[in-house]
Amino acid sequence: MRINNKQRYEFALSAFSRMYGFRKIDSSMKQFCLEWSEKSVNAPLSSLDEVDKYFHYEYKNWRGI
Repeated sequence: MRINNKQRYEFALSAFSRMYGFRKIDSSMKQFCLEWSEKSVNAPLSSLDEVDKYFHYEYKNWRGI
């Protein structure tokens, strides 16, 4: 896995770590974070709660749930 924008990838992954715990992060979450990090879309930065909600819903949408 090649990560072009490591900071964006780690930022997204940190949201999943806060929501589910580090041990619950699976390969699909990592793939989502990788794909998101390559886009030019920015997450809301008003609060960590907003960031976590944003990634939660984006991940569900990405998975088609």
